[in-house]
Amino acid sequence: MAVVVGVCSVVVPVAANAGEEEGGLSASCRVADQATVWWASGEISLANKGDRPVRDWTAEFDVSQGQVTLDNPWAYELRQAGKHVTIKPIADRSDVAAKGNRAVKVGINPDGKGIPKITGCKVNGASGNGNDTGTNPAGPADSGSFVKDHTAVHLMWKPPAGGAEIVRYEVFQNGKQVKTVKDTMTDIERLAPATRYTFTVRAVRADGRTTGFSKDIVLTTLTAPGQDKAKPVVPADLEATASGPYQASLRWRAATDDVAVTGYRIYRNGAKVQEADAKATSATVSGLTASTAYRFKVTAVDASGKESDPTREAQVTTTAVPDGNGGNGGKAAPGDFAATTATKQDGGVTQHYLNLAWSVPQGVGQITTYQVYLNGKPAQTFMWGTGDPVLPVPTTKGSREVLVGSHPGTTYTVKIRARLGDGTWGAFSRELTVKTGG
Repeated sequence: MAVVVGVCSVVVPVAANAGEEEGGLSASCRVADQATVWWASGEISLANKGDRPVRDWTAEFDVSQGQVTLDNPWAYELRQAGKHVTIKPIADRSDVAAKGNRAVKVGINPDGKGIPKITGCKVNGASGNGNDTGTNPAGPADSGSFVKDHTAVHLMWKPPAGGAEIVRYEVFQNGKQVKTVKDTMTDIERLAPATRYTFTVRAVRADGRTTGFSKDIVLTTLTAPGQDKAKPVVPADLEATASGPYQASLRWRAATDDVAVTGYRIYRNGAKVQEADAKATSATVSGLTASTAYRFKVTAVDASGKESDPTREAQVTTTAVPDGNGGNGGKAAPGDFAATTATKQDGGVTQHYLNLAWSVPQGVGQITTYQVYLNGKPAQTFMWGTGDPVLPVPTTKGSREVLVGSHPGTTYTVKIRARLGDGTWGAFSRELTVKTGG
């Protein structure tokens, strides 16, 4: 069932892939480097190489997980059916000028299920060349790659759709191209023992255009014979501190191994809750309950799968929800919420805005994201600490303007909520009713 988003916002920067229409209109999609499992911002960039403006365009892409929203729902219409997303302009508000460009900002809420990826980016039904950092259905697919020994792996993949047009494949190791082959398999040799590698493959068509990349093929070479005889030494000096009501921060000293430590496992109240990479000496555990005691332990793991004994247990009690910021399950809400109206001239059109201001919830970690609801529906999502230029994160007072369109005398209800430091949404502010001028 398709979901129509007429009032939502999000921003997404990550190179996905690009598509170009015969008339000269092309699209590229990307997701921001700062993307997390709770929020990502991105961008669909349209470029018109033609001599005439393009008014009726349709951009499409697929998202690996999460709900996509628009940064400017008054200029575009977004439809999402499962993982497939379609964006169209509303009326004549979003032409792509001749020899010009237009950027459509979007946002993705993965709901903790993984860092989202955008694939299959195209405009007006045409797909084309470009880089794809996600799982592109048009790219090659892993078909049983495996580790050969402590210095080599064997990669195997299936051709993408339209395989008859493929002339060669490009193989990448940790983001760097290492091979070009004509077959759908190859060996990668001279690797380091007990080391984790990430491989991707893309195809090159007869016309020189490239497909999207395959999914990451992650393989860890075996330990050299006779090397890994012991399990890792226990990580030392585990400390746990509360980071507000809903998360805890852990720190420890790095473990050692007779070959190499490849990662850490974190246990909460006896159950494994997350992992950290080999270079980590700290971690944040989220999704906790306010005013609750927890017990944590950490173990180290080596390339052969041996796990160290656990650290001594570290205990911590999360803080209480600060007074005056409760409600809606005890999650903090923005305070002192205020909304006023304003206008700006856009050519010959008067555009109406809402100027919003609020107090930042305290004691719940750093807050970089807020979501605005208009008339009971998500309308726009603001993010601080990202972008160009980087917006400084508000610590006590926040403010932002929201474009609501060119219609005077229109009444709106508006409220706002914050994404807390643990990645969950806090309670809504009070809801206000405002009316545009005219």
